[in-house]
Amino acid sequence: MNRSAFVAFIHTFFSEKKEIASLVLHSTNSTPTTGPTHTLILTRHGDSIWNGKHVGCKETFTGWTDVPLSPLGEKEAIRTGEILADLTREVEIDALFTSTLSRAKMTAHYVWWAYNENLEEQYRREKHYQYYNRPGNMPQQNSMQYQGPAQWLADYRLNERHYGSLQGLVKVEAERGDFGHSADEVYKWRRSWHAKPPILDDDDPRRLEERRRFGPICGLENIPRGESLNCVAKNRIRPFVEEKLTPLLEEAARRKPGDEGGTALIVAHANSLRALIGVICKADQNETAAAFSKARGDENPDS
Repeated sequence: MNRSAFVAFIHTFFSEKKEIASLVLHSTNSTPTTGPTHTLILTRHGDSIWNGKHVGCKETFTGWTDVPLSPLGEKEAIRTGEILADLTREVEIDALFTSTLSRAKMTAHYVWWAYNENLEEQYRREKHYQYYNRPGNMPQQNSMQYQGPAQWLADYRLNERHYGSLQGLVKVEAERGDFGHSADEVYKWRRSWHAKPPILDDDDPRRLEERRRFGPICGLENIPRGESLNCVAKNRIRPFVEEKLTPLLEEAARRKPGDEGGTALIVAHANSLRALIGVICKADQNETAAAFSKARGDENPDS
């Protein structure tokens, strides 16, 4: 992450709550940070049809299975955009990153639509007297507020953790042993930083569908068959941070005055965001990983 520190505001979705859960993180470099401090705004995708709240669907291990948002998830994404506009109205978002999975891309779409709609409404309310109540004066729009981010990128490295042969299994059924796994095993696969679930066989129909769907996007060699959280952090998130995120934010900072850093909105998944936080805090490189892996940022940490 070079010379830069990061500050992250993390929004997680709650079923009955509307508030934002915020956490501030700084780079854990032992040496004093020089240069700009970048800002990350992290949000998990909205409720999907496999998160257990959609009528007729049970909470299911999802991973790389490409399921859409539920109607509730669409509302959550819109609400997130509204809240984001209230909290970051003076901040220029330089880039929006999302995964290649539909539930994250749909969330990003709804978030950005609501974000811009809410900014425009705020602008009109504040400028109503100044412009609209004075004959002969035309409203002067601040076009920067209505532009999309300088870059909008979908990156497979932000995809959810691959849950191997657990994908598509109802969680409570897996936990009670219906598929031959003990409750302790399932718990470790869900909570441990290093435990990896059973991998998908090459001839499994789920694996064949993933190869068909994601091969053209990320290359067959980059489609996992099952991952631990450590695998996500090491093989996907750290390269993403070093090769894509940091250079883009450094470039954005060079266009700004003083030590002002770049700002990125990242719309992804519970476990890829957990891995991202772990990489920024260097939890993936030291003994704090075990304790970190127990932290929960939302009600459905596996999807």
